[in-house]
Amino acid sequence: MDEQKPAVPPNPAHTPGTGKGEEKTRQEGREPGREASGATGKAKRPAGKSTGRASTGINAAKENPIDPSSPHMPAP
Repeated sequence: MDEQKPAVPPNPAHTPGTGKGEEKTRQEGREPGREASGATGKAKRPAGKSTGRASTGINAAKENPIDPSSPHMPAP
């Protein structure tokens, strides 16, 4: 009678060492162009605003590509 080898388990779905998005924000701070503006609603969820730097990535400090008279329309 032949001896059967044990089944090989499948590869794990999670890659060890991969952090969560909220952990990166806590460690490194917010992305350039994103600013906190307090909390909103009954649940007091964090709220924020974005500048031209968040939308375009070009030299926004110098060029500020967003017209101040335009409504705030964040990218999807």
